[in-house]
Amino acid sequence: MSYDLAFWYEEDAVDAAAAYAKYDAMTDGESGVVARNPRVLEFHRDVLRIHPDLSEDMSEEEAERSPWNSSVYCNGECVLVSIAWSRKSEIVAALVDMARRRGLLTYDPQREAVIEA
Repeated sequence: MSYDLAFWYEEDAVDAAAAYAKYDAMTDGESGVVARNPRVLEFHRDVLRIHPDLSEDMSEEEAERSPWNSSVYCNGECVLVSIAWSRKSEIVAALVDMARRRGLLTYDPQREAVIEA
């Protein structure tokens, strides 16, 4: 089981329904859903500095220590993460705080909630 989050830049406030529509399009692999923003790439870099992405080169032990259930996705518009449910309590708050510092919106699809920057 995983706990998923999405991060992107929004110039204006967005409600949960609009955020869900964007999230749904992003998870379907659509591009152009939101504008590319350098803050997204900076956030992605910071996330992977703290918790490296999953890779085939990782040892089984390294993969077991990773909080990710799948590779962290970034296309310059958004960052999508799938966190191991058992690690969500230690990871979610840190990611949300990092996103806020970068001025990024966080969308939590489990709660259908927008966490503004």
